[in-house]
Amino acid sequence: MSRVAVIGNTPRAIGAVCAADLTLCGHQVRFTVFADQREQLPAIRAAGGFTVEGDAQHLISKKTGFAAVERICDSTAEALQDAQVVLIEVDMHQLEKRFSAMIPEFARGAVVHVQSHGYWPAARLTPLLRQAGREDVLVTEAPAPTHAARINGTVVTPKGLRRGIQIATVPAARAAEALAALTPVFPGLTAATSVLQTGLENLNLIVHPAMVLPNVGMMERAKLDGKKTGFYQECVVPSAGVLGDALDAERKRVCEAYGVTHTPMAKAIEQYYGFKSNTFYEAMQNPVYKSFPPFQPDIWREWEAVDLPYAIVPCVQLAEQADIAVPLHRAFAEILGVLLGIDAWQCGPTLADMDLAGTPAAVVQRALGG
Repeated sequence: MSRVAVIGNTPRAIGAVCAADLTLCGHQVRFTVFADQREQLPAIRAAGGFTVEGDAQHLISKKTGFAAVERICDSTAEALQDAQVVLIEVDMHQLEKRFSAMIPEFARGAVVHVQSHGYWPAARLTPLLRQAGREDVLVTEAPAPTHAARINGTVVTPKGLRRGIQIATVPAARAAEALAALTPVFPGLTAATSVLQTGLENLNLIVHPAMVLPNVGMMERAKLDGKKTGFYQECVVPSAGVLGDALDAERKRVCEAYGVTHTPMAKAIEQYYGFKSNTFYEAMQNPVYKSFPPFQPDIWREWEAVDLPYAIVPCVQLAEQADIAVPLHRAFAEILGVLLGIDAWQCGPTLADMDLAGTPAAVVQRALGG
């Protein structure tokens, strides 16, 4: 059994479902949240953990029922003490700030997995560890989190368990070290070629913008009318499929420039959920997505405020430093930036910040390591 610290729990409920599922697996789990999430703790502490309801096939443990978490902690320092594996669910805007505060608290040799839909966390955080002299700590990332879930109070309902997840480290040469710690917790994990693969395979890089842009008017009308929107139902329209396939074709060229095997969106959905299809439009009709409940209609603003600086802009910058034109990705960055009132080019880390600047050959060599 592993000693696992689960830090943070956003509305996606990935922190909660992982804490519950891994507890039901028999691991020693400590759970805490960040300061602005502390209103969650009293109810969880009073309950002694989480109640898991729904389909057990969406869990590693294959169990539902009550998960009595070993310890509900008041601080990250308490949760991180002697933790071999650390799972972080965090708002991507706050990733560097939250992580930097925990660097002195990590146990020696800890493996920290960021449970997010990509967004280059290992590339963003590894330089911070180097600067702090904590290269014993290893950060891993994946194109998507292992779990999807919903939470109501202390009741967690799993909505999906993704298969075929690959993780990456910086450099990639340390992936075996990370897998030795992570696979007892997440069986079936394998190593990606590098963070270039996990970063460019972020599902939300393609899924969100392709579905948002053709549906902005509909979602804004729903907000004006005080209604919710079935994003993964109503927004799956043919024009979103056309845009999704076109964006995916641009992404393929970027992958090829950096030696990454391109996984088409339809193939990625099949890998994660077992749903076979041939096009973006067909893939978006998979039963896992269809099971998601309606969202507040302006949820797209929250999602795109993350996708733009941490997924779309890095993709454009990687393409352009390799002399590849990606006009659709660049156009999405500009158009959605205007709609959100932000300059997407100035909001996130630069390629230099993530040690991804330079010729493709140089970037690949640094990402792979030795």
